Amino acid sequence: MKRIARLALAGCLLFGPTSLVTAQTSDYPSRNIEIVVSYAPGGSTDLVARTLAERLQQRLGQSVIVLNKPGGGGTIGMQHVQRAKPDGHTLFLGFTAEAVITPQVSKAAKYSIVDDFEPIAVTGIVPVVLIGSKNLKSTNLKGLLAELKSNPGKYTYTGSVGSPSHVMGGWLNELKDLDVPHIPFRGGAQSVNAVLGAHADMFYAGVAPALSAIGSNGVKAYAVTGVKRSTALPDVPTFKEAGVPEFELLSWNVFLAPKGTPKAIVERLRKETLAALDEPKVQKVLLNSGVEMPHTQDVEAFLRRENDNYGKAIRAIGISTD
Repeated sequence: MKRIARLALAGCLLFGPTSLVTAQTSDYPSRNIEIVVSYAPGGSTDLVARTLAERLQQRLGQSVIVLNKPGGGGTIGMQHVQRAKPDGHTLFLGFTAEAVITPQVSKAAKYSIVDDFEPIAVTGIVPVVLIGSKNLKSTNLKGLLAELKSNPGKYTYTGSVGSPSHVMGGWLNELKDLDVPHIPFRGGAQSVNAVLGAHADMFYAGVAPALSAIGSNGVKAYAVTGVKRSTALPDVPTFKEAGVPEFELLSWNVFLAPKGTPKAIVERLRKETLAALDEPKVQKVLLNSGVEMPHTQDVEAFLRRENDNYGKAIRAIGISTD
């Protein structure tokens, strides 16, 4: 009897953890799934989350809802997910700002994109287009850089503090030894309007909010971020094509789970998310909102590279929101 008991105990020790994980994942999802977004409804990140939520609900056979938790420069939503139970029922659909910028410009952001989350998928690349006002004479990036160089301090760029737009403008200053002061405006639409009205001279804008102003010739479009041209702006060159290959900052969305979420759950979410992103209807919705399909799904390497690229720029510029 003692020998049987010892064998039973050994079996529990050997197979117990595996059996526990299997039990945790075999019935997943067992309740509603929440996708947390750090912004109010209506923006591009919220749109990506809702588009994916609809498809994942169909694929997983469980309700998937979007929970908007704006505030704190994106930290409220992200830290909510960071503290959530790692069982795959609380997820995060994030944007560049709160993912890799805010933790490097604010001591209040107590998380790391690399260390505190499980990467599921890159859900979209959000091209940023450098637009200019009627105050600028140049019509291409090479001419613009020369114009800015010969007029230090005369022209300005805008964008909310700690946003990709803020960092990108400061980084171009650093790369090309320019003196283009930053004027803060809140929100993409307000910043586009500031350039339209010549209250600021440049803005690194999301393609969607800038399209109307570009189409009406109210602003000039100089270059877009990314490895390829924007589908919505096929005539606007990338920064690399326009002669600034070292300008490698990107803007994007990423899908994450809390650290410690079982690998089987992460892999299932990844599989279903990539299948959803492969649907033509999903791609059409995202492209119409200025979100391009990602060029990589090596999510961990992508996030490490983006974290490092923005960190290098932030340190060089000296941005802090504290």
